[in-house]
Amino acid sequence: MLSAFYEAVTGRAPDMLRSYLLAVLVQMVAVNAMAEYGHLDVTIPPFFGFATVLGGFVFGLGMTLAVGCAGAVLFRAGEGKLDYGLAVAGYAVGVWASNDWLAQPLQRIMGGNGAALTLHKTLAVDRRLVVVILALATLLWVIRGQHHPYQGGWDWGRTGLAVGLVGVAAWATSAMTGHPTGLGTVQGSDRLATLILERDVSALDWSLFLVVGIPLGSYIASRLHGASLGGSIPPKRLPQAAIGGLLMGLGASVAAGDNVAHGLSGVPLLAVGSLTFMVCMFLGVWAGVRLRWL
Repeated sequence: MLSAFYEAVTGRAPDMLRSYLLAVLVQMVAVNAMAEYGHLDVTIPPFFGFATVLGGFVFGLGMTLAVGCAGAVLFRAGEGKLDYGLAVAGYAVGVWASNDWLAQPLQRIMGGNGAALTLHKTLAVDRRLVVVILALATLLWVIRGQHHPYQGGWDWGRTGLAVGLVGVAAWATSAMTGHPTGLGTVQGSDRLATLILERDVSALDWSLFLVVGIPLGSYIASRLHGASLGGSIPPKRLPQAAIGGLLMGLGASVAAGDNVAHGLSGVPLLAVGSLTFMVCMFLGVWAGVRLRWL
């Protein structure tokens, strides 16, 4: 997702942005349809007012330092990149450490109890009408893009469709546990830190296995395609990655979600908190790019 935002900031061809919006489109149609007909009881990400604004902005700054979003640092770590492994560690520790002593006080002071607001309910408009309008507008813009490989891999169309279908599957499988949440890494990262630092086996749940599965899948894919592990890393890159991951963790904890939970699960549900987070995250990335952190 950092690549998508970087394209928007620098004016490059918006291939990854189209891929992201296509993934949102797939989930917007499928998940809202399942919810509308009673097949899925979705969880709307909470909106904590200025706490969501602050969390999104800090998360965006952290993305530029870590050179990757919450999902990217996990799959890059799976490719054997040490700097991204440090970013993952910083992210998990940041979420785990701030959940109690930082996030909850800021949420109470700056945003209240975290209302489950949606765009269609706030505007008093039928959800189906909003979904149809946004889906058509997104589709018309997305299909105008040219298809060509990204860094030798899949083009944006196939990538967006695949990510969208994975998101739908995440809703379905998480619903089987009784806690439908869709894609997201903040809860699983918190569980991972809890398991390692507190040795609490109750942290083993669906969200933790999702987070562990990302670098595992990345490792398998990189091995199948002959990618080399590791590589030389500039010394200054290591603390930069760790600090970036830590800022991402702090921001995700305060905003009760990361770019995956808000951007790929909350936005398709038209959650006000998720839409606010994504706008503020973009502003954080823009600020980081202008500060030459990337």
